[in-house]
Amino acid sequence: MRVVGKFRQNLGMKPYSTDFRTKIVETKQKTNQSVQQIAERFQVSYSFVRKLLKRYGDKGTVEPAPHGGGKLPHLNQQQLETVVALVQEDNDATLQQLCTRLEAKTGLKVSVPTMCRVLQKLEMTRKKKDVTCE
Repeated sequence: MRVVGKFRQNLGMKPYSTDFRTKIVETKQKTNQSVQQIAERFQVSYSFVRKLLKRYGDKGTVEPAPHGGGKLPHLNQQQLETVVALVQEDNDATLQQLCTRLEAKTGLKVSVPTMCRVLQKLEMTRKKKDVTCE
């Protein structure tokens, strides 16, 4: 993970190409080398070669598996709309107050950092009242 400015960028690895995967399987079939020797030859991990050969044996394909999908969001669409309504009702509310009000309306308890991330995702800002001494 790399930090660019104040945003994190996930630079995760991409799957190996189908052509490269096919070469590994063909090498195993033609030379009957051990998994360790093939891994060293192609400069990949032992576990990658083992899993690739197992996938080819089980499913008959060397295509990479689809991405798992990642973590699900804490709030659904209806709950996000509730947050929008809460902020519009009281734009001066603190994050803690918004968390408490969301729990009262929906029964869902979220942390202050989660509420902050939700508001950032919704691109909502909260305007604080100026307190002046007279």
